[in-house]
Amino acid sequence: MLLDEHTAALDPAIAKKVMVLTRQIVEEDKLCTLMITHNMKASLEFGSRTMMMHEGRIIMDLQGEERRQMTVDHLIEQFEKRSGTELANDRMLLA
Repeated sequence: MLLDEHTAALDPAIAKKVMVLTRQIVEEDKLCTLMITHNMKASLEFGSRTMMMHEGRIIMDLQGEERRQMTVDHLIEQFEKRSGTELANDRMLLA
């Protein structure tokens, strides 16, 4: 299943409900799923792998223990370090 910013235009309460339903469907049907999001918190909470891109290139690929230990603050720090750019869009940090 491909989810491309599927909660981006929703208010936080509805987005949370959609994510609960999404998790339920993915787990029940054992679906391989790619979720594209700018929500860094969601990128660490859902699934088993987090990849970050910059200018069309994968600059981070987090899995396993490294991903489980990752926080949003450290993810931002690593992104800025690896991309050489500063994240200025607060929307990426929304829960």
